[in-house]
Amino acid sequence: MPTVRVCLQWTSVVFSTLTLIVGVLAALAGVYELNKFNEGSAEHTEKFVQLGMAGALILAGLVGCLGAIFGSIKVMVVNLILLLALIASHIWKVSHYNETKQLDATEVYVMDLWMKELVHHGAMQDLQQEYECCGDKGFSDYTSLNMKVPRSCFHTKDGIHALYPYAEGCMAAVKRAYLQIYRYEKWVHCGLIGYEVVGIILGITLCCQLTNKTRRYTY
Repeated sequence: MPTVRVCLQWTSVVFSTLTLIVGVLAALAGVYELNKFNEGSAEHTEKFVQLGMAGALILAGLVGCLGAIFGSIKVMVVNLILLLALIASHIWKVSHYNETKQLDATEVYVMDLWMKELVHHGAMQDLQQEYECCGDKGFSDYTSLNMKVPRSCFHTKDGIHALYPYAEGCMAAVKRAYLQIYRYEKWVHCGLIGYEVVGIILGITLCCQLTNKTRRYTY
């Protein structure tokens, strides 16, 4: 029925628009996290993989919108192929989920910043302000080396900083924060698999309706 087909087309347009938005958000998140790891590291490379997946989501959203609007079966088939490829990539990411590896990478990242801090004072500033931590293991890392505890180690409000520095070291604080993000990412991948399965079902149903329309015109 034409009404069913039109409803499916508009539903597919809405779904593809949401896919496009999710892809853009994933790309922005990937760019933001890209600078948190050393260039050339495995984690840095994984962020490029994430950007590639985000690009595929954006492409799938655009192709899905065009296929639904113009009622093109060929374009919808391309969209289905992209969604299948995305599902395969999500399954690959989830199968390679490794918290120990993530913690090791975070440790290398924080330690590298701390080594830079010992040479060039201020390398830890942004990290200490963002995660409300101080030094590698704690503020005693500075005092034990006869270094002045930086202002970024103190909670500041209205230009006035606290009397005592943050007690927690950045190694523990950043590990905890990054691990939480890593766990969220795992569930996001699982959720996207389900989301893309719905997209495939919707796409196949629309293709069937478009095929029936073509057959009626042929006869």
